[in-house]
Amino acid sequence: MPRSDPLDETTDFLGSQGFSTARFGLILGTGFGRCVRAVEQKTVVPYCAIPHFPVSTVQGHEGNLVYGDWGGASVIVMQGRIHLYEGYDIRQVAYPLEVMGRFGVEILVLTNAAGGLNPSYEAGDLMVVRQHVHPIGQKQMGELTEETAGGPCYDDAVRASLLQISIQRKRPVRQGILAWMPGPSFETRAEISVLKSLGADAVTMSTVPEALAARRIGMRTAAISCISNVWTGRAGETVDTDDVVSTVEDSAERCADLLIGLVHRMSTRA
Repeated sequence: MPRSDPLDETTDFLGSQGFSTARFGLILGTGFGRCVRAVEQKTVVPYCAIPHFPVSTVQGHEGNLVYGDWGGASVIVMQGRIHLYEGYDIRQVAYPLEVMGRFGVEILVLTNAAGGLNPSYEAGDLMVVRQHVHPIGQKQMGELTEETAGGPCYDDAVRASLLQISIQRKRPVRQGILAWMPGPSFETRAEISVLKSLGADAVTMSTVPEALAARRIGMRTAAISCISNVWTGRAGETVDTDDVVSTVEDSAERCADLLIGLVHRMSTRA
């Protein structure tokens, strides 16, 4: 008897829970979980209850898959993400995106907490990602890096819409280059020097693997970073995880407002 397809099992289960077609997908990073308050008529399913679905184990990641109405359109939201440093491989990190694809997600927005490397940034700033760099961690990325070589990962039209909405709603944002590091430890002074020399404005431990996976699937992707702290270069400088979560939580409402505007704007366009 042939073995069943894990994706079929996952999507069939979610369908039985009320999930249906959605054009928009959203991954909420550290501290962004409260954004789901804006989702109406929502169905919430814990990752641990979903067949074959990887489970979040990191502070600030609630671990729920949410389906509902956001800004007048159907959306699938990951309330908490999966990181490579949790012991998952790149295919497991990409699995939730494959699931979203099965439900028709075309436009994906990724959010994350990121350390600021640009001295003009301030904690709490939102940064729309223009492009990324990942000089370290190539082995963890594996074949995904080769499969998606060449071309932008971040959709120009979606990014432009975010910038326009930020102006219209008086929600100022930055625009910059995001660096990815494999984690889970925060970056050393030497690593920060390398990343700054490559032009990175901020650094995170997520998002880039998902952006690469989304591009392979064919999704139009945008990313927003919340600057949780800014590197000053002072001796003995440390980062506190609780402070990171708290800073992002304080910015989550501003981000949710931008995303609602984006979904409303993009849902009326092809």
